[in-house]
Amino acid sequence: MAEKLPTVMEVLLKAFIESKGETVDLVIEHPELPGLTLEMLQWWGVNRNDSSYRMWCPEDHISFEWEVPPSKGQRAGAIEHAEEKISEFPASVLRIRHGEERGSILGPGDEPIAWILHERQETPNGIKMRSTFTFPAKTPQRFLDAMRKHCLAEMGHLPEFLPSLYRLNVGKL
Repeated sequence: MAEKLPTVMEVLLKAFIESKGETVDLVIEHPELPGLTLEMLQWWGVNRNDSSYRMWCPEDHISFEWEVPPSKGQRAGAIEHAEEKISEFPASVLRIRHGEERGSILGPGDEPIAWILHERQETPNGIKMRSTFTFPAKTPQRFLDAMRKHCLAEMGHLPEFLPSLYRLNVGKL
């Protein structure tokens, strides 16, 4: 009989309670993402929808909707519902609140239980990116490994669809 793993939110909530405020950082240096610009990423961050969310990582992303949509072209203050699995960990809905620089995964009472930061730098051929996830310290290594794999896959998909989606909707590259 196959092992039944906890959902993404079950993993994070259990780790949050057990960690008593201690955290661990998962830092992912992405290969250069060719053909992308900072303008494209900014546009997509506020214009994301269910269809483009599923394109971002077809293996793991299930559904997407805005609880609080971005305002005036800015994501800060927006809250999304992202239903996704993380590799082998079953899906759950993540409520992600966006801030000025980083986002947070919200737990009960809208308390942040994990944080997300994607640093981007434009290069002559695309974007160089570093993703930092700040998780509760007791997050299992198996989940951290799955998250690394998931994040590399989703960011790796961006060059496959974002330039054409941006051109279609904005009319330029």
